[in-house]
Amino acid sequence: MREKRDGGLGRNMRIKMDGSPDDLIKRCDNCDHCIFEDVLTPEQRKIKVLKKRIPQSHVHRSIIEQICGHQYDEVCPMKYAAMRAFHDDRTAMQLGVVKNYIWDLGKKYKKKIEYQQAIKKWTTSQDLGKGIKESYAGRFNKIWDRGIRKITVDGRTIENQILSADFIYEVIMMKLELYDKMLKLFDIMIEAHKERDSI
Repeated sequence: MREKRDGGLGRNMRIKMDGSPDDLIKRCDNCDHCIFEDVLTPEQRKIKVLKKRIPQSHVHRSIIEQICGHQYDEVCPMKYAAMRAFHDDRTAMQLGVVKNYIWDLGKKYKKKIEYQQAIKKWTTSQDLGKGIKESYAGRFNKIWDRGIRKITVDGRTIENQILSADFIYEVIMMKLELYDKMLKLFDIMIEAHKERDSI
């Protein structure tokens, strides 16, 4: 495998180069781990995807940056590939939240936790304190929905998520009493937003 350093793609970007259209985008040299390498299929990581237009329905760049979490300032082809792979912010944002869960599980078990192991735990129904079965993924959906605001831009109504991946994760992992209080607070915030927009 040869490494190519291309100023147009970022100095520290490694791409497998063997002359075929199936060359894969790899993580940046500065990153010891990349969640996109875990979740994007080889087909979604082929260099040729960068030549495709970003679809009309795609994840926003601000969400991609939250998922990455590395605050890597140079151009990163992996992020451009991800923008073409995810069709909505919700799906992509949950990956950013699960990335935090992977980190916490690794600290808890003192070993590297693979994405597939974490997503299985994330989506498994269990008693999170209410005496009923629910999953962290279910909690994510409740919080995500409460963070959506409809705003009008150039005569079009669009949805905007006001919550960050880190904040959503913090709320999901709260003890039951605090978690319920946060849901009530989110509901109050929704009503306050509606009142401001109706003026």
